[in-house]
Amino acid sequence: MNKRTFEEAFNTVFHNKITFDDFCSLELSCEIKAFTTNDGRLIYRPSDKLKDCLRFIDRVVFRNLAKDTDVVHSFIKGKSTLTAVQAHSQNKYFFITDICDFYPNVKSTDVAHILNRDKNLISISDIEDYIGLIVNMTSLAGGLPVGFPTSPQLSNAFLFEFDRELKKYCIDHDLVYTRYVDDIIISSKAFEKLSELTVLIQNLLKQFASINLLLNKQKTHITHFNNKVKILGLVILPNGRVTIDAKYKKKIELALYFYINDRKKYSDFIAGVFHGDERSLFGLLHYAKSVDTAYIEKLQRKYGVYVLRKLMDDKRDD
Repeated sequence: MNKRTFEEAFNTVFHNKITFDDFCSLELSCEIKAFTTNDGRLIYRPSDKLKDCLRFIDRVVFRNLAKDTDVVHSFIKGKSTLTAVQAHSQNKYFFITDICDFYPNVKSTDVAHILNRDKNLISISDIEDYIGLIVNMTSLAGGLPVGFPTSPQLSNAFLFEFDRELKKYCIDHDLVYTRYVDDIIISSKAFEKLSELTVLIQNLLKQFASINLLLNKQKTHITHFNNKVKILGLVILPNGRVTIDAKYKKKIELALYFYINDRKKYSDFIAGVFHGDERSLFGLLHYAKSVDTAYIEKLQRKYGVYVLRKLMDDKRDD
């Protein structure tokens, strides 16, 4: 297979909408806005022009980077938080942790390392000539910016060696391992196999990723079926079924009850809980269906198929 040059790939995508020279000389400071979320996270919003350029880099370069698709469930077609949790549904004990400040601790030097490591996987003949440009466009303040479309695939590639080593350990010790971005989940049928994982994982992160990556001690714990097993916002029931959190079920069932029995209370409930947006209930019902069809079938039996169908119809064109 003949490889294209980076410029040829760019022109194929943009068709003179943006020239390659403009792309190479883009002034990033004029194309980015920063804002802080309510929980204190710094998010960077690229302009439409920069976003198009970053999506091009993601599509042509970053999607070809090495990642361990056996364990990674983030930003991969056909995988999701649901598949990341379902992989553990037959086990009894669950080790859960995440990485502190993950994106900002993937440094621009790490991006350069990833691109040099995987340059033979990228179908661009002159990719080495543009590694510096790509690093500059996809990192900010020395790390990966939250909000850039290129950061997710880079994060998967960055942990490739770590994922491979931890997966090998888990296979050797009859454990199940999945990762969703910086959330690490390992499960077992026996508690003892999970008790030493914190030290092991921290050492693997330092050895195969970066000394900057630290596990979040406050979010590191082992749970089991005598407790509520909640992972990535989903719940594993003792029978192995994965479902949505009880707080969402309560909202859904109250809304359905009021819808059938008292439309005034239903309207007040939508106004108070969903800020007057009935599509939020629509979205919650479809979220529940995507996770646990058995729960939706239970609701249909209790409240009626017609009611569920009516509230789950897409009303955007009404």
